[in-house]
Amino acid sequence: MLTASVAMPTFNRREILLQTLASLERQSVEPSRYEVLVCVDGSTDGTIEALQKVRPPYPLRWVVQRNRGAVFAANAAARLARNDVIIILGDDQLASFDLVAAHLEAHERLGTILVQGDYPLAPGHDREGASMLYERSRRASMEQAVAGGSVFWHMWGGNFSIRRATWEAIGGFDETFSDYGADDTDLGMRVAAQGIPFVFEPRALTYHQHRVNRRRYGQQAFSAGRAAVRTARKHGVRLEDFRGAVLRRPIERWVQRGWQWIPAAMRGIGGLLTFMLGVADALRVRPLQLTAARLVRRFYSVGGVATELSR
Repeated sequence: MLTASVAMPTFNRREILLQTLASLERQSVEPSRYEVLVCVDGSTDGTIEALQKVRPPYPLRWVVQRNRGAVFAANAAARLARNDVIIILGDDQLASFDLVAAHLEAHERLGTILVQGDYPLAPGHDREGASMLYERSRRASMEQAVAGGSVFWHMWGGNFSIRRATWEAIGGFDETFSDYGADDTDLGMRVAAQGIPFVFEPRALTYHQHRVNRRRYGQQAFSAGRAAVRTARKHGVRLEDFRGAVLRRPIERWVQRGWQWIPAAMRGIGGLLTFMLGVADALRVRPLQLTAARLVRRFYSVGGVATELSR
């Protein structure tokens, strides 16, 4: 029987991490069949002290590094792996009872594959526009993957698994994607280039405690736009083919020019859009929240694309 190493990066989310570790105690497979590995990415909130007090039924190990970013931390955690299959899991993913079993069974049944798990929002985490839009995008992407879409466009990094030998052969996440965005897409593209099949396994289920403040939401979208350009250049693909690609509409071309010509003014407009998202969230009108979140995401994504194209 195959065994699993669950690898998690974490930064200053002690309580959320502890909830995820607790959820991993309740698995349908024996604790001897999996280990949990954590990289503490420069946390200053007492995460290390909390880990020292945890006594789970499964083997738990962790490594500490200075704050470098999630991809560095995920790679560092995965380097500790001793088992056959590496499950990359976000520290905000609450594991279902069959999470580890579903990942392992897929690998046992199908051989060398990449398994994409499912991770809908956890109850109570669908009240803000950014989270609602995130969930809609993720769900649409999973549906396209099931329908046979190109594998790498539908790679979501919060819950997936891969054979350790494959992970080591491709080198894990590309650490040049040190900011938010495209690290999972890039990894999916490199796996696909090796001819390794992509399998969506809905039984490999976690519940995502998605939390992002509104200011950070715009920053993430900007970073994702820049990362999309870098990924397109690296792999020789068209930017327009990316999942959720920007610059397809004439108005986005005008927004692109604005970011290139008057970036300070565009940041001011972005702040206004973010304020509007806050108002929509306060009113709790879902269509308005979704529209406002979509405007913020597209506006800042175009900004990231424009900035990277100008480099």
